[in-house]
Amino acid sequence: MDVARRRTDEVYQRLRAEIIRGDLRPREALSEIEIAERLHVSRTPVRESLQRLDSEGLITSHRRRWIVYEHTTDEIREIYEVRTALEGYSARLACRRATDAELAGLAELRTEAANADLESDKRIDLNEHLHDSILRLAHNETLLKQARTSRLFFFNRGVARLYTPADLRVSAQQHELLLDAVCRRDAAGAEQAAREHIEYALELILRKLH
Repeated sequence: MDVARRRTDEVYQRLRAEIIRGDLRPREALSEIEIAERLHVSRTPVRESLQRLDSEGLITSHRRRWIVYEHTTDEIREIYEVRTALEGYSARLACRRATDAELAGLAELRTEAANADLESDKRIDLNEHLHDSILRLAHNETLLKQARTSRLFFFNRGVARLYTPADLRVSAQQHELLLDAVCRRDAAGAEQAAREHIEYALELILRKLH
C-alpha cells in the first residue's frame, strides 16, 4: 500500500470510529478543512474518506455539506437484529474454537469487567473490547468483518446516555453471564446470553428514543 492510500485509509478509519463511538454526533456538520487541520493531513485523503463514509451510509450530503447520518427507528432495529444473529453465533463458535490460552485471557477480561466503574466513560471502551474479543475467538474472519461492518449504531456515548444506573447493572450482569458461558465452553448458553444481551439493548434504546 502506497503512502497516499495508507494515509486515506487511516483518515477513514479514524472518522468511522469517531462516528460509531459518538464523538461525531448525528446531524453534525463535517468540514473538510477542519478535519484536515485536526488530523494534520491534506484535504485529499479527507475528501476521499468522506466519500467512502457516504457510500457506507454513515454520512450524507445536505445543502452541499456533509453531515453525520441519523438512523431511523426501523434502521436501528434492523442493525440490532443483524447483530443478534452474528454475535450470537460468534459466541457459539468461540466456545468451540478458542484455545485454552485465549479463554484464560477472556477470564481476565471478565474480572476487569466485574470491577469496572459503571459510571465511567471507560465502560464504552470496555464494552467494545469485550464484544470484539468474543468475535475474534470465533476464528472466522468473514464473520468478524460482517459483524464490525454492521456496528453502525453501537454502545457509544449517545447510547450510553440512555442507560440509567439500573440499566447499566443489568447490562453488566449480562456481560458476566456471556463471558462465563464462553469460558465454560457452553456453546448454547453463550449464544443465548449474547442474543438476550443485544435484544435487551435494542428494547431499551427503542423505548427511550420515543
